[in-house]
Amino acid sequence: MNVADGGALARTAILDGLREDPREPLAAWCDQHRILNQTYAAEPGRWRTDRTPYLKEILDDFSPSSRVETVVLMKGAQLGFTEALTNMIGYIIHRAPGPAMMVQPTQGLAKRYSKQRLATMIQDMPVLTGLVADPRARDSGNTTLAKNFDGGVLFIAGANSAADLRSAPVRFLLLDEVDAYPYDVDDEGDPIELALNRTKTFARRKILIGSTPTTKDVSRIEREFKKGDQRRYYLPCPHCDEMQPLQWKQIQWQSDDNGHKPDTVIYACPHCGGVITENHKPAMMAAGEWRAEAAENDKDGRRRSYHISSLYSPWETWPDLVEKWLEAQRDQNLLKTFINTALGECWDEAANRIEPHELENRAEPYRLREVPMGGLVLTAGVDVQDNRLEVVVWAWGRDLEAWVIDWHVLHGEPASRELWTELEQYLKKPIQHESGEALSIAAVAVDSGGHYTQTVYEFCRRRKHIIAIKGQSIRNKAIYGRPSFVDVTTKGKTLRGSARVFPVGSDTAKGYIYGCFGIETGPGSLHYSRDLSSEFYEQLTSEKLVTRYHKGHPRHEWIKPHRKRNEVLDCTVYALAAAHHLGINRYREIDWNNLEESVCPRNKSLFESAGAIDNSKEDGLIPPPAKRTRSRARGGFVSQW
Repeated sequence: MNVADGGALARTAILDGLREDPREPLAAWCDQHRILNQTYAAEPGRWRTDRTPYLKEILDDFSPSSRVETVVLMKGAQLGFTEALTNMIGYIIHRAPGPAMMVQPTQGLAKRYSKQRLATMIQDMPVLTGLVADPRARDSGNTTLAKNFDGGVLFIAGANSAADLRSAPVRFLLLDEVDAYPYDVDDEGDPIELALNRTKTFARRKILIGSTPTTKDVSRIEREFKKGDQRRYYLPCPHCDEMQPLQWKQIQWQSDDNGHKPDTVIYACPHCGGVITENHKPAMMAAGEWRAEAAENDKDGRRRSYHISSLYSPWETWPDLVEKWLEAQRDQNLLKTFINTALGECWDEAANRIEPHELENRAEPYRLREVPMGGLVLTAGVDVQDNRLEVVVWAWGRDLEAWVIDWHVLHGEPASRELWTELEQYLKKPIQHESGEALSIAAVAVDSGGHYTQTVYEFCRRRKHIIAIKGQSIRNKAIYGRPSFVDVTTKGKTLRGSARVFPVGSDTAKGYIYGCFGIETGPGSLHYSRDLSSEFYEQLTSEKLVTRYHKGHPRHEWIKPHRKRNEVLDCTVYALAAAHHLGINRYREIDWNNLEESVCPRNKSLFESAGAIDNSKEDGLIPPPAKRTRSRARGGFVSQW
């Protein structure tokens, strides 16, 4: 390159930098250029903003010509937000080249987004052809997580990698599903703050933060939403023309003796009482507008925040949402999901907390150590204290419906063999089923995290269906995890016959159990015997989920009030882990049918062939006949245990 060529190149670069940002609004660009691929789009073909009119203002906020700097969207599902993000990237590449970053919750999701959404958009849109370097070309700089294009570069990062977030400065920053980001990434702090630091050198930066919310007071998107002007999409009533945001409490439907009728759903106008149906929604949406409910938070017009639920979605009908709502009434975990993903609102743990007397009032007239007809599998949890062992036995049925079968305390010194012998004898005792048959406890989980860890290992080592567990208070940890071996040589080699300890996500398990408290009947419900004392319920509900701050960031923690006992709750967590050890959370219909046939056999010979009770077993604990193969010789089922 000669001097003249170098000077021309410099002049071109300077002029490009001084070029005015495009005035074309992003929504108009989408209508003209964006093509949706049939492999992932519900409605493939040309993008139409009029299908999702609530997205128009949000898209235009991200246009470089808009003075809005930060856009926050707290949302439900099925609203087209992922495609809106992809539109923004296409617009940057085509109309406003510059350094940009998209952040997904994990590197795995970042790669999936790049391959499935981004690469497909670039391939399908003629205006982007040739602007992004061909990944097959030598030195193209185009990889899965970095896309070079004329005048800029796009980084696609995972919020779980500090290295990804420490990349070069960026003008455009897109943060997706921020409530799924870790609180602290690689001990370097909040990933949102790390990403925002990349934009500080740009005076005309653009930041978009979007997510479905999670739990009240912990949700990042709720926090960011409250910082902004809190806009909601107001629609005119077709009868009185009063503007209003859609609210779930105005959804109504009919029911009769045969049950609910979701297909009769209507929306009742809170102003005139007029009946609004699904057919009215398109015209109402087209006439809708965003209104700020906290305009004082955005005095300079640079930070806008939006909230919208799935009630507005063109792909999620009101009858569909009613069906999901009715299904969620049977499982509080489903209810939480509905509140988060359909209504786009935070789940309030405090508002949904249940008191001990409420559970006690539900007690049923079955006796302890008698299994009601729905119970098919018995598991037990054992908590080790300094002067006793406590045991709670639960029976599990279809859809993880469960019954308390016994609560027993064995007093003594846990270091002594006599106490463990007494525990073994207790666990071996058959328990009467309402069908007249006798059941044995199929699996037992014993806490190894106290002062008697090695004693627990020795007790569990030779007993196949008694497992040593260790609770872990880690966010989103699985209830039951992969075991580790505890007996190794000096060189670290596992000894044959080593004891194993299974990790248990105690926070996750407690969240599941507390979620079940709100279900009175059916799948996921918990049942209690009238023989249980008030102390049982006090201990079962003893812990509270509170918000604490760690390095300046809120997070939920389970705490036990001073001097309250919680052994029943711990034992229930361990019994749930034992149930997962058996795999009953994955049982199929045929597995439950086999269990019912064993516990309530149509004829005695089939029951005996199933081997439900076999006192000759070494530890006396007989697992359920969940894994079976067809027996050609007898035409029935034989256990693989």
